[in-house]
Amino acid sequence: MSLLANIDHLAIAAGIEAVVVEATSREYRGDQNWHPVLDGALDLFKRTEEKSIRLVVGSHTIVVQREGGEAVGVVLPTGHAIAKSLRRMIRRMARKNRGPIAKPKPEAASPATSPAAVSPTTSAPGVGQSTPPSGGQLSVPPAAKPAEDTKQNSSAGQSSTQNSNDRGSFPGY
Repeated sequence: MSLLANIDHLAIAAGIEAVVVEATSREYRGDQNWHPVLDGALDLFKRTEEKSIRLVVGSHTIVVQREGGEAVGVVLPTGHAIAKSLRRMIRRMARKNRGPIAKPKPEAASPATSPAAVSPTTSAPGVGQSTPPSGGQLSVPPAAKPAEDTKQNSSAGQSSTQNSNDRGSFPGY
């Protein structure tokens, strides 16, 4: 397969600012300000015998990697969480063509009637949700905090016959 066929999948991953794939020609995605820097990174990469290199440019890191006959360069903020899995993601993208990226469907005029507006609590019984909904929303409302039961505080020397409202022998409390 081809990294060139999956360049759009790399470009939309969270944290990735620019991508270049070099096969027979160079294809770019993302911020155009990074294109000349990515060209320099690929030229430096050609001079090495390494399978991958990392370059730090200011607050960003450029990862350049070779898979098959193609080379890919990716710009991401230094320390971004995707850096841990980027090499593996590139390897997988080189093996299998992911197809075109699905375009988001336009929402209906009335959000109350659209299927996306149906909450999991109003869905049919027995229908579960395997992943949390997008947008950071909770799929189940948080449970109310239960009232605290009467507790005995052995370190304060309270006897078990005292009321939980009793604060000891302090006047006015």
